[in-house]
Amino acid sequence: MSRKVPEELMKMKYDPSRKLTRGAKRTLYAFSETMFNLLGEKPFDKISVNELCQQADYPRATFYNYFDDKYDLLTYCWYRLRQEVKLDSLSEARSSETFLQAFAQIYNVFDAHRELLVKVVAHNPLDSPLVFNFTNYFTGVFSDLMAASDQPKHLKTPVELVAQHYSATVLLILEWIFLAGHKVTLETAETYAQELLAPTTLKALA
Repeated sequence: MSRKVPEELMKMKYDPSRKLTRGAKRTLYAFSETMFNLLGEKPFDKISVNELCQQADYPRATFYNYFDDKYDLLTYCWYRLRQEVKLDSLSEARSSETFLQAFAQIYNVFDAHRELLVKVVAHNPLDSPLVFNFTNYFTGVFSDLMAASDQPKHLKTPVELVAQHYSATVLLILEWIFLAGHKVTLETAETYAQELLAPTTLKALA
């Protein structure tokens, strides 16, 4: 079995497969943008549903039409980021080059939001529940995408374990660059990924 995103992170009240009206799109965007903005101003545990509604300019009833609570909204924020990265388009990956492409896509999205990430980390340190929540979500997403690839015949390690190793390494590099504040170009970051993964994942999946 591949590693799944924790149940509490996947059971969103909002169904991403539903066709959305323009009004629903505006509402979801408003609440998620408000959450991102507030995370750049204060710790997640200090953010309330009332504040989210006031800042987004929607009543509480509207919030609860879409989300069970602020944790549910946070999961939607990660889902929205996942869509921006377009990881799902790589679910048929079969080569090391495709995995490195996924890394580049994530890097570029993180780089585009670098200023916000710096603010978020200033209020939500690397050992905070927020970062743990984020890491859990994307480790599960990455692991499932990689586990969907075919088992290489010469790879003795279970592909699920390789997937977890790869996703953990990718997140470690991204955290080191964007959350810990090290200024590294995409080219250098890709070198880090190749060097850290070459003895195992990339070599096995090439």
